[in-house]
Amino acid sequence: MDNEHAAAQRKLAWLETEVGGELKERRRRRDWDRRRALSLQLATVSLSALITVLLGLKVGEPLADRLADAALACGALVTVLAAWAAFFGYRTLWIQRTETVQRLSMLRRRLDLLKVECGDTPADPAQVAELVEEYQRILADDHDSWVRLRQAGSGDAGS
Repeated sequence: MDNEHAAAQRKLAWLETEVGGELKERRRRRDWDRRRALSLQLATVSLSALITVLLGLKVGEPLADRLADAALACGALVTVLAAWAAFFGYRTLWIQRTETVQRLSMLRRRLDLLKVECGDTPADPAQVAELVEEYQRILADDHDSWVRLRQAGSGDAGS
């Protein structure tokens, strides 16, 4: 095995490790963003429904004032939760991370196929270089879309 093929084999092993690590981390982040997006949505909808119920209850005067105060507090909380969801953009992050996970999974399958096709023979350096470039492109695209999301959502608010 010449130096070029040996280097390609080392790059292939490195890439396999890198893709595996990135997939694990991106899946973890995607799942966290999904949970946050769903939790905020459910909390907002539930509190909105509670406001409707609290304001619609027919009760005597001392309790009616307390229920109206509770509805007011719930309304303020809905506003805070909606602003939080809009500021952090968990749903958009969830979608973005899902796309990145999909692209990394496809790259992982291409890596596995290359290893199967090569068997015991060294991988073609050009094929390995192409896969490394694809990996770099996936990470760059993910970063660029994250930056665009943060810029779009940041008027003066910061990220």
